[in-house]
Amino acid sequence: MEEIQNGTQPKDVITCCRERLTNFLPNFIEIALAELKSYEIGDEDVGYYSHAIQYNLQGGKLIRGTLVVSTMRLGMGECTTDHLWHQALVLGWCVELLQTAFLVADDVMDRSIIRRSHICWYLVPTIGVANAVNDTMFFYTLTHRIISSQFKDSAHLLNILDLFNKVSMTTILGQHMDTYDAMDDSLFDSATAATELYHRICKNKTSYYTFYLPIQLGMILCNIDKDSINFSKLESASSMLGHLFQAQDDFLDCYGDPKFSGKEGTDIQTKKCTWLLATALHICNDEQFKQLKENIGKNSPENVESVKMVYNDLKLPQLFKAYSQELRNKIQR
Repeated sequence: MEEIQNGTQPKDVITCCRERLTNFLPNFIEIALAELKSYEIGDEDVGYYSHAIQYNLQGGKLIRGTLVVSTMRLGMGECTTDHLWHQALVLGWCVELLQTAFLVADDVMDRSIIRRSHICWYLVPTIGVANAVNDTMFFYTLTHRIISSQFKDSAHLLNILDLFNKVSMTTILGQHMDTYDAMDDSLFDSATAATELYHRICKNKTSYYTFYLPIQLGMILCNIDKDSINFSKLESASSMLGHLFQAQDDFLDCYGDPKFSGKEGTDIQTKKCTWLLATALHICNDEQFKQLKENIGKNSPENVESVKMVYNDLKLPQLFKAYSQELRNKIQR
């Protein structure tokens, strides 16, 4: 998102929208709890889910939510009404809530330890895996219930729900590619096949719900025609942004400092098809290939360090810098 923030006016708009989104969180939690209380549950259950929402929803970078609000604001300009602000802020937090559902599930699947500088939800002693899995379904369903109640009188309701459903399905399929296809040694059968899988993961798991969904939601609120040139360009732009975002995430998982990233890296231990691995398979020699295959997917620090040693020998940090700049140049065109 650095490029978007380089200009004076867009930076001001994005900063303003992020602040509004942050300040709206107590209102959103009230909306969520009001929806929850419409069901026949006890105060103890309400307390549990209130804690679950606040524990997992906060602490992120708010990229997705801010994109919803800033897209609407940039599209409407001075015509932005209080009602539009409210709708955009609700949808911004709904996208963040959807993200929360995916992250809680992802942490269970990857056996992660830290998320957003806190112990992962499933590892909280009073929670456990069973409750965490159920809570992912709760977060996902709550997203749709809030949209249905907050937009019940809006002409956009069906379009918004349909968009959330389609993007959620795409993301779930992308998560399957990210998880299931890493379970055997097929990643090492062909460097080309590994790269193709990586591109599919970027597009399906990352691009749609990180960029396509929030930007399109903002455009819907602006009443922008789906047949307009802006919509036709959105998918390709989102794909490029998704590739950049995923590559950065892959790099930080391996080389980032958990104190700043807020999470411990697990991609090497879980044998994920990352930008680092896909690139390494294209340029490694036979000895390096063997070293990667023998050590990736194992939990010991020695195995992880052995994989990183190959990455360093192949100068992947330098190649990543060049790849990132190339993608940035394409996005700016």
